[in-house]
Amino acid sequence: MKKTFVTFFFLCSVYILAQNKNQVDAKGQKQGYWEKTDLATNKLTYKGTFKNDKPQGLFTYYYKGCDSTHSKVDFRQDGKVAYATLYNIDGTKQAKGKYIQEKKDSIWNFYDAKGVLISSENYIGGKKDGVSKVFYENGVVSEEKNYKNGLEEGAFKSYYSDKTIKSEGSYFNGQFNGKCTWYYPGKTIAAQGFYENGLKKGVWIYNSSDGKKPTKEVWEKGKQLSDKETEEYFKKKQEEKATSQKK
Repeated sequence: MKKTFVTFFFLCSVYILAQNKNQVDAKGQKQGYWEKTDLATNKLTYKGTFKNDKPQGLFTYYYKGCDSTHSKVDFRQDGKVAYATLYNIDGTKQAKGKYIQEKKDSIWNFYDAKGVLISSENYIGGKKDGVSKVFYENGVVSEEKNYKNGLEEGAFKSYYSDKTIKSEGSYFNGQFNGKCTWYYPGKTIAAQGFYENGLKKGVWIYNSSDGKKPTKEVWEKGKQLSDKETEEYFKKKQEEKATSQKK
């Protein structure tokens, strides 16, 4: 008898919910619990609760044409703020972060197929702003950059998995700018030179991993000088140095 009553109560609850879902008021505003179905596949697109046409609390969204959850979003402040968790189609977590006015904001974390954190990014108004980091599978930082209004800005560094430096330099307005250096494992310089607004400038030095004599290039306005021009460049520099020493 008790089991029959529970079953009856459950069926009544489902019936009442089905009757009351997808309601709008006299103004045409969504109110209460809603489910949206894709007419082509008859699969749910989303489910959640509205108040005065604005999402409230937890919403679940689905991949098109299947029952796999695409994302779960917790709406607050009449939908102005939302905390979201995104999933791969197999159910593993893909990303987690915050929206303000439907734009990414604050820290967003991203994960690989195993659920391991692979990157962490700061956003303001939907654009990267602040420090962004990429991680190796063991949690060691692989790369860190600074962003401003969606573009790389300021210092950057990358690392080998043993935490030793791999590269370092700086950006300005999304382009390499200033001194930049790349290293072999063990902190031996592989390449070093200067950029100006994304273009190589001046002398660039390249070292081989076997310790042979380094090679040099000279760049002007983003173009590499020919061998003859390079020879004349260094000859001129030596003459200028000799003249200055005599003074």
